[in-house]
Formats: sequence, C-alpha cells, structure tokens
Amino acid sequence: DLWKVPLDDIRVIEGFNIRTDGAEHKAHVAGLVDSIIANGFYSSKPLAGYVALEGSKQVIYIVDGHSRLEAVKECIKRGAEIKALPVVVSPKGTSMEDLTVGLVTNNSGKPLSQYETGLVCKRLVGYGWDEAEIAKRLSMTKQCVAELLTLAGAPAAVRKLVAAGTV
Repeated sequence: DLWKVPLDDIRVIEGFNIRTDGAEHKAHVAGLVDSIIANGFYSSKPLAGYVALEGSKQVIYIVDGHSRLEAVKECIKRGAEIKALPVVVSPKGTSMEDLTVGLVTNNSGKPLSQYETGLVCKRLVGYGWDEAEIAKRLSMTKQCVAELLTLAGAPAAVRKLVAAGTV
C-alpha cells in the first residue's frame, strides 16, 4: 500500500541505516536536495517502512529512503513546504531480518559500498544467519560474504579508512 504520511509521523530506527556519513554521502544528499527543490519529491520514488504504534498513534518507521528523507529535511530548512511523503508500507509479518536483507536487495538508488554491504552481512550474522544463508538471500557467493565479513570485522582504523573512501 502507498500511504501519504505527514512528516511528523515518520520515524527513523536508530542505527538501522548502514550508510556511512562521508563526503560521498553528503554529495549524494546535496544532489537529492537540488532535485527536490527543482522538481519536487517524486511520488514514484516513495520511502518504505512499517507501521507501529506510539501510544494510540500510528507512525511509520522507515527502512528505505533515508537519504531522501534527509534531503527533504534539508529542503524544509531552506524554505520548501513539504508536509507529507509517499511511503510504501511493509506487509504484516515482515521481520527485522527481512528488512535488513532489503537494505541490499531493495536498494535501487545509490548502491551500497562494499563496507556498507559488509555491515549488513555482519548484522545478519548477529541474527543467527550463516554465510550460506546470507549469500543466498543477498544473491552473492559465500566467498564474497566471507570477504565482506572480514572487512566489517577489520580493526577500527582500517574500517574508518575504508568508510571514508581513503582505502
């Protein structure tokens, strides 16, 4: 279902988005801001999320479209009047594992970096998945998953350099 959701009812799951906040990400969001200011928010590119209750109020926690939401917030700071966004809502029974897999498989915008994909694999291991299951669900080889997990588990200094695009 496609919902038109007021911005005040859209929530972000802390730590769910695995994008790294480097210069490349900032440039990507700046490009989205320019596009939204020039053309508006494309309803054909909705956010994705799931419905939850906060007290008796329904809210949407987004699982896809974090960069677009960030761009919309910047547009509003610059004076754009955007009150609601289109959101495709996940069906009941969708698990956090399914949503995590979707970080890779549903991504039709800016591709995830190898490091970001490694973080998704690491999160799935935390859910109890083995490399074979991850490889199958993400349409990768087990070798690729193993290498991504090695990257995600590298020393902090190495991860920082990779996330910044230095290495």
